[in-house]
Amino acid sequence: MHKLKAFRFIGLAIPFLALILTGCVTPFSSSSSTMNSSSSVTSDSNITSSSSTASTSSQDLSSQPVYQGYYQAINGVSDGQLKPTLTNILRSILTPTGLLPSATKYGNARYDLPLSDADTNNPNKIILVYSRTSVSSTWDAGSTWNREHVYPQSLMNVSTGNDDRHKGADYHNIKPENPGVNTSRGNKYFAETTTTTSYAPPEVVRGDVARILFYMVTMWPELSLVDVTGSSSPATFQMAQLSVLVKWHVDDPVDAFETNRNEVIYSKQGNRNPYIDHQELVCRIWGNTNTSTQQHCAA
Repeated sequence: MHKLKAFRFIGLAIPFLALILTGCVTPFSSSSSTMNSSSSVTSDSNITSSSSTASTSSQDLSSQPVYQGYYQAINGVSDGQLKPTLTNILRSILTPTGLLPSATKYGNARYDLPLSDADTNNPNKIILVYSRTSVSSTWDAGSTWNREHVYPQSLMNVSTGNDDRHKGADYHNIKPENPGVNTSRGNKYFAETTTTTSYAPPEVVRGDVARILFYMVTMWPELSLVDVTGSSSPATFQMAQLSVLVKWHVDDPVDAFETNRNEVIYSKQGNRNPYIDHQELVCRIWGNTNTSTQQHCAA
């Protein structure tokens, strides 16, 4: 699958500030433009921002984009407060008891995944996330494809039945996959190579996988992303490798398939993956985690 290259814009923060102080310009007075044709949302103008971020690690709020509609609450928010602010936006769909909307049941994913992950060349088929094959989308009790949790179900510490509406049923985290491949992946964390504890998905889907995990730890703040060393594995409520995921996010930008999937899930579940809509947010949140993430975000 061809991926579109993501564009980054470097803001001239100091000259811009000087112009503000002299009264030559007003912050955010420019007309709206989107970050990237593949990462902006074209179906709802209230969800796009006016520009991409000028610097992924800067706390200079004058260099940040103006967000509208769904993301309006993150305007002027510092990088350190960005993730909890996004969490509040994403979790606004939950019931008072913390459940997903009534239509977002794990069982319903059997019939909604054929819409979110449909083969663009044949709407009667579905694209498997790791195998990258196109198979019949008709649900046959999991013989042809079943429901893969990108953030492993066991590491979320939940068991999921068809009527459940907890994090194990979150549509953003569920992808179709061949049952054998699903079992082979198990609860391995994502890395560049497949070992007894790690799993390397195809390069064409690595950015997609990374953005799902970034969404999950934002939507469900009890979950986290970590880096593990040697043969160790993440603990419950943890997933790895953070540094690799940031790299994949940068190297494998959003494409039309991923954007459409975000739209379908938004129509079904009611919330969005912000790291698909605004790719710059990943580096604002995780870019300064360590030297590796700093290098990836500065590349």
